[in-house]
Amino acid sequence: MPQAQGNGHDARRRRTHQALRDSASQLFEANGYEATTVAEIARRAQVSERTFYVHFPSKEDLLFAHVEDFAALARRVAGEADSPHPADRVRAAVLALIEAATTEEAVARQAVIRGALGSRGEIPRSLAAQLMDLARGLALRIAADTGAPVASVAPMVGAAFGAVEGAGLDGALRAESGGTRREAMVRALDAALRGFREG
Repeated sequence: MPQAQGNGHDARRRRTHQALRDSASQLFEANGYEATTVAEIARRAQVSERTFYVHFPSKEDLLFAHVEDFAALARRVAGEADSPHPADRVRAAVLALIEAATTEEAVARQAVIRGALGSRGEIPRSLAAQLMDLARGLALRIAADTGAPVASVAPMVGAAFGAVEGAGLDGALRAESGGTRREAMVRALDAALRGFREG
C-alpha cells in the first residue's frame, strides 16, 4: 500500500511540474518573460506560489526546464547505441540532442530565451548547472555501458558539447534556419570527436 501511495505522489508531482512548465511557456509567449510573474504562472497552473518554488528555484529556471528532457533523451540514446566505442555513443547521444534542439519548436523557444535574457553576456547559473549535470550524467552512463574509464569519456563529452554549443551559438547569432544550423552543429561534432576516434 505505501508503494501505491508513493507512485500516486510521484504522478501528482510530475503533473504539477508539467503544468507549471506549460503555464510558463504560454505566458512567456503571450506576455513576454519580463512581464510574467511567478504568481501568474502558479495561478494558471492552479497551484500556490509556494508549490511553484518546490519545483523551480526561480522563474529563470523555467526557461531551461527543457534541459531535463534533453538529458533523459541523451542518456536513453547513449544506452541504446550498439557500438562498444564510447565516441560512437557520444556522437549518437549528441546527434539526438542536435535534432531536438533544431526543431521549429525548439528554435522558437530559443528565441524566447534570447529575448528574455537580453544582452547578458554570460550563461545563466541555472542553465550552466543543468548543462553540467547533463554532461556528467551522459559521461557516467557511457562509461558504465562500455567499461571505459570516466576519465576518458568525460573529455569526449566535453569536446562534443563545446563544439556543438559554439556552432549553435554562431548559427543563432546569424539567425540561420534550423536546417542550416543543424548541419553546422553536426560538422562541429564530428570534428570534435575525430581525434578521440583515431586515438
